[in-house]
Amino acid sequence: MERTLDLEVLASALGEHRPGGVLPSAQDLLATMTELEVAAFRGEPEIEDVTLATAWYLHGLAALAPETPGYDAVRVRRAFATSAHLMDLALGDERRPEAERLQIAFAAQAGYRRSEQDPNATAVYQQVHALVDITGELRGHIGTLAVEAGVVFLGFDRPELGRALRAWRRQLRGVRAMMRRESLAGTMYGPAEAVVEAVFHLYQFLGFGEARDLLAAQRLLRDVMTQTAGRGDRLARWVAAHLFQLSGEMAASSLYQLLPPGTPPEVARSFALSKPPVMTLWPPQRQLLKLERGNPLDPTTSRSLISVPTSAGKTLMAQLVICSHLAQRPGRVVYVSPMRSLGREMRGTLRGRLRVLGRRLAAEQPEFPLGPWASSAEPDGGDVEIVTPERLMHMIRNNPEALAEVGLVVVDEAHHLGQGRRGFVLESLLTLLHARRDIRLVLLSAAVGNKGDIASWLDPQRPEREVYFTDTWRGPRRMHGLMYPNLMAEHAELSERRPTAKHASPVLATVPVETLLDVRPTASSAIARLTTGEVGTRRFAGSGGRWNARTRLPGGIADYQVFAAGAAELTAAGSVLMVVGTRRAARDAALAIAECLPERSEAEALTDYLADTLGTEHPLVRCTRHGVAYHHGALPEDVLHAVEGALRRNELLAIASTSTLTDGVNLPVRTVIVHHKVDGDPLTYDGQRALSPAELLNAIGRAGRAGRESEGWIFLTRPYPPRPAEFDSLNPDPERLRLVSALLTDEALTALADAEDTLRQDADGVFALADDIAADFASFVWLVLQLHASSPAPQGNPIDALDALFALSQRGNGRHTSRWLTLADKVATVFEITDPAQAGRWAATGTSLGSARYLDWLANQLAVLLDRHTVDDATGGDRLAEPEEWSLRRTLDFLTEHQVFDRLLDHVPEVTKTWSFKDKETRGTQMNVPIAPALREWISGSTMPDLALSWQPGVAAGWALEQAVRNISTAFGHALSWTVGALTNLVNTSPALSPGAPRLNTHTLPGTSATESTPSRP
Repeated sequence: MERTLDLEVLASALGEHRPGGVLPSAQDLLATMTELEVAAFRGEPEIEDVTLATAWYLHGLAALAPETPGYDAVRVRRAFATSAHLMDLALGDERRPEAERLQIAFAAQAGYRRSEQDPNATAVYQQVHALVDITGELRGHIGTLAVEAGVVFLGFDRPELGRALRAWRRQLRGVRAMMRRESLAGTMYGPAEAVVEAVFHLYQFLGFGEARDLLAAQRLLRDVMTQTAGRGDRLARWVAAHLFQLSGEMAASSLYQLLPPGTPPEVARSFALSKPPVMTLWPPQRQLLKLERGNPLDPTTSRSLISVPTSAGKTLMAQLVICSHLAQRPGRVVYVSPMRSLGREMRGTLRGRLRVLGRRLAAEQPEFPLGPWASSAEPDGGDVEIVTPERLMHMIRNNPEALAEVGLVVVDEAHHLGQGRRGFVLESLLTLLHARRDIRLVLLSAAVGNKGDIASWLDPQRPEREVYFTDTWRGPRRMHGLMYPNLMAEHAELSERRPTAKHASPVLATVPVETLLDVRPTASSAIARLTTGEVGTRRFAGSGGRWNARTRLPGGIADYQVFAAGAAELTAAGSVLMVVGTRRAARDAALAIAECLPERSEAEALTDYLADTLGTEHPLVRCTRHGVAYHHGALPEDVLHAVEGALRRNELLAIASTSTLTDGVNLPVRTVIVHHKVDGDPLTYDGQRALSPAELLNAIGRAGRAGRESEGWIFLTRPYPPRPAEFDSLNPDPERLRLVSALLTDEALTALADAEDTLRQDADGVFALADDIAADFASFVWLVLQLHASSPAPQGNPIDALDALFALSQRGNGRHTSRWLTLADKVATVFEITDPAQAGRWAATGTSLGSARYLDWLANQLAVLLDRHTVDDATGGDRLAEPEEWSLRRTLDFLTEHQVFDRLLDHVPEVTKTWSFKDKETRGTQMNVPIAPALREWISGSTMPDLALSWQPGVAAGWALEQAVRNISTAFGHALSWTVGALTNLVNTSPALSPGAPRLNTHTLPGTSATESTPSRP
């Protein structure tokens, strides 16, 4: 999509410049629009009448008849886009009368829709919806009723439009009854009545696809344009002319028109009539549906990759693929999301679509106990499953037939393939699916540089361009800025200080610090500098009345506090997301932002909920009182869900988050501040890892959500005055977006080298591999070997299945991939000499091989002990009866009696680091908190404050609460829920257990296993 802050686009829209003419030159208009953008950012959205006149002039030129000489389709589109941009900026100028603002809004909406910037038209409605009158008497606003109807319609907010139409049509019926007329044509009400009725028929057409409604709407609009409906209402004629022109374009953008031949109409209806309703499609969505070859909505297309920018409607594309498949093919659909937050969002939108389609979304299931997916006829069953990659892999490990009824798998955020250990889980899953040609596979990603490589991997038999679809279109404009601390040296205060060995200087300089923001709307724009004013001070040693930045003394405002002050300032323009590198940084940034803002009543409900859940002294509760929150993977799932909901409802002004909120989640924020090391950044940021280019683009994509805002701002923080070239960091080179297998990263190759050293020293060393990607690879190879061994008719060399790994398809990496295959051969050697029954049990755990072997050994020991209860409990009953499943309490007593939880902490690397307490956050001493009684207290329902006090007596309340929440989430909710579940499964199926022996309770830990920032395997 073309952007109007571009000299070529403006020159085309304006045409040949004539000095002294009505229109400015392209250079002058670009300068004016850039200044307006910066002024709007400052909160000074005033626009000169002469500039607004230019917008109206361009709007009028663009509306000329198509055959007008000199006005081809490109120029018309660019003129509409330029006028819409200017009108949009003018809407912020609230000095203008309401009637004029409504006209400006409709002109902006019409321009945006005519220039293929559809979501911006909806965003304009968000700005002026309060000006639309649906309760007042008609005679009080009959002069603007047609404009209001046009504004609401082009906002494409179906519920709001429905309410407005019901109110206006009821009022117009009353006027007709009072005037005893069947129609108001020819009266002062006639043109507005015709526009309202036309909008009603367009509303019906886009909802139900009946051509007669489209024809009725066009007839009514033509009556207004020709003054058959009445004379004198020029605004109504203007609105009608635009709606008439748009009606044909909207019809061509309707799902009813665009779905491939043979698609049942119920698919279109499931989107038009559910929430959020889809009235027309955006340009890339339309292009996708028009594909003649490799269309992912065609049930015969087996492999697809969809790669479009954030805010281009990727999520809706996924839903279209899912619903279209269900309407045409048997079998369930599995939607795979690497993030639970994204999965929750998909659940919220897909549920209504499926209901209209007569299908169901399956209920979310715990990791344990594992069983077959419930059918759609069962209470928790459904036609669509939403899972993490880890959950689906675990289903396959424990039941190779889990995919038997699956017809389609949709994998979102596919660029996670290259992201560490979780990336390899996804690559492993896709490798297994690769062999299933009976299952359709669709990958989606917003950031992939080497689409052709992935397409060739997915389907080497078809041309790349028939496998992948891509488009550069995106919704809102995005503006870039750099944020940094600045010493206000001219306001430094000098005083005497006592010299020290480190700083012998006798002078103390107390220097105010301000947050500076360098903003640049376009790459060619001049940089504008804004300031928050003083936000704190820093102290420096000096002598002779002089000081310099190299002699900074401890204390004073930290960089993150400077940036937090900037974030607080930016909340005046809309909600803010600050992306940080660590959980601690998220908390500290949120607390710092909260200190800069007053208490916010809109967040009271969230605050009360969090106080009940986490305790009143928890730092998150202190934040939300001021409309601020933080978000990271060590917080409980229900807390994260509550925070996300509050942000969507505009109850929160700002949120600080790790990457848990940057991958695909549709959250409405105006500004994104990236306070994180980025790829290629020389800064250390306390040793944190860098955001990959794909992660950076996803973070940037949160700014200015399509349909909510027409533009967003992105700031990159710098701890020093930046160079202009650092703006380029916000525009990653496409070459840096190349997706590389997680097995080929430097970190993975280091782990491989360590594994090779281990295996050289010990042939049995595959069991010593732990807690890195080499251990994950060995575990995956073991699973491949087990699946091959357990198949009814195994054929060929099972190691050949590894050829389907993405790593092995990437050229130029033969030396590295051969080393991985050598490791696979060594795993295979151990597999061949392992008892087949044991090999199968170890493959099912989802842990490293060493942990799997230990868990199986421990399970057999426990099974022997459990089997004794058959004798102990025997009272002469039938020993061959169905075995009893113990209660949760009795199971916990048994596991505690035999020190199972302590054993897991000591011997299973996936669990070892998940249970840890210190008496204070900085330089704290390790505390011993026995895990078994702690677990019992938690399961018994003790409140979080009581747990924190019981586990950490004498520790500061806020820190104790944080540690309690973190340990419950990481240990009980994730690591232990996985390993104890696996262990329980091994015990209950152990060959050492007699048929009549009791079984352990399979719901021992009610946790989840995949969060936003930790592997779902422990």
